[in-house]
Amino acid sequence: MNLMKWANILLWGNGNQRMNVLKAVLKHVKIFKKGKSSPEGEQFFKLITSNKVDLVGFVPSIVYIRVNSKDPEDLDVLWEHRFSAPTVLYQLKDSPIMLLVNPNVAYNNSKLLEIDENSDLIEIRDLKGIIG
Repeated sequence: MNLMKWANILLWGNGNQRMNVLKAVLKHVKIFKKGKSSPEGEQFFKLITSNKVDLVGFVPSIVYIRVNSKDPEDLDVLWEHRFSAPTVLYQLKDSPIMLLVNPNVAYNNSKLLEIDENSDLIEIRDLKGIIG
């Protein structure tokens, strides 16, 4: 499996290193909007640190098959996205819902587009899929 550097570090690291990375992800969830604490971030932080969820582990990537798309070619491939930053998986207890947690996760969008200096970069326009 081809992993991003952070995933290899966690895979070969110890429990303390994993907990430190988990704490960093949780800290940044609270400030996911422009680096400042937000009500949405605080509310989500309370949920993922509550007894309503179970921590499953880290997710290096996600693979999925599209159900529909305006572009028929999107339906002919497996979509695989490696996460550029540590992403944590939780399960809502008593529910079939899983949560991918990473302050940079977006769908058909990228945090890179929010940086003014990147406005001319064609490579990050019209991104498709899960970005993070």
